[in-house]
Amino acid sequence: MRLLVGFDRREGGRDALELARVLGSQEPSTALVATVMPYDPFPMTYQELLGPGAANAAEPGFEEARARLDGLETETRAFGGGSPAGILTDLAEREEPDAVVVGSSHRGPVGRVLLGSVGRGLLHGAPCPVAVAPHGYGEDGHGPFGLIAVAYDGTPEAKLALERAGALANSHRASLRVLTVVAPVVPVGGMAAYAPPEPPVPERVLEEGVEAARALAEAEGKLLSGPPAETLAEACEDRVDLLVAGSRGYGPLTRVLLGSVSGELIGIAPCPVLVVPRP
Repeated sequence: MRLLVGFDRREGGRDALELARVLGSQEPSTALVATVMPYDPFPMTYQELLGPGAANAAEPGFEEARARLDGLETETRAFGGGSPAGILTDLAEREEPDAVVVGSSHRGPVGRVLLGSVGRGLLHGAPCPVAVAPHGYGEDGHGPFGLIAVAYDGTPEAKLALERAGALANSHRASLRVLTVVAPVVPVGGMAAYAPPEPPVPERVLEEGVEAARALAEAEGKLLSGPPAETLAEACEDRVDLLVAGSRGYGPLTRVLLGSVSGELIGIAPCPVLVVPRP
């Protein structure tokens, strides 16, 4: 597995390193750790910092990254100028990693994903899956994933998310939990009602998802009811180590696109979330 990790020496960066370590712990894996240094004069476009001065400034952070990614072959690069999200997206274009890994915002309650500007920028066009670690994830050591949940509604995006979750479950010897949510009717203007799109027959869609999951790993399914993002997040309180979701929204194919459900989910999930690009 090839991982691209956005790192700074704050909590969010350490959370990202821990998630990258867990993701790559069960198969031969490499990590490209990228950091953005304060740079003056501030260039309009970013550049890789190769001189000894930049290297010396970045090296303490890179030493920490290599120590935390023990077991993964690690490459490091420092950049100046530009935006971290833009740099990581460009690197993902060139390096073609299996996933970009970032931490959440450093503010807010421990144990929740709180998406900062870097993660949000990546989740609007990254060419590969984006994994976001919850705040405080790096404070404890984590073993391999034991239970991976998948948000599944029968769409092509959900099927691709299930495939990615199955591959991870296989390498981690984890089990899968397929989650299908029936959304409630939402009043509109006090006169009409609008039901968000949901599977025509939720039980059948869930059965289809579980059957597909069982071809990949040990699997079970749960049919849930409620607001999709809140309901999925609540379901992840029950021993889930990773939630995998497909990307929804408008825009180019084969890109991560932050739709309404995935956007809300990233903000309230109690576990790492892996968002997979559109098929």
